[in-house]
Amino acid sequence: MFLEGCRRAPSIGLYGSYFPGWLVCLAAAVVLTMIARLLLRRYNYEDRLRPLGLVYLCLAITCTCLLWLVFFF
Repeated sequence: MFLEGCRRAPSIGLYGSYFPGWLVCLAAAVVLTMIARLLLRRYNYEDRLRPLGLVYLCLAITCTCLLWLVFFF
């Protein structure tokens, strides 16, 4: 239990190059955030969200952490 942090960092091989797992989760979270923005805009919920930059930044960070937990923990 105490040696859990001693294992290698998760990395993903893409086209012969290894990327850290958090970078792949971040890219997927940005795509999910864009989809969420389109849905919020379509159903007119975006008008109620202020400040928009902070809302979408927090949404992207939340999606990144959730994807990390689902795929690498």
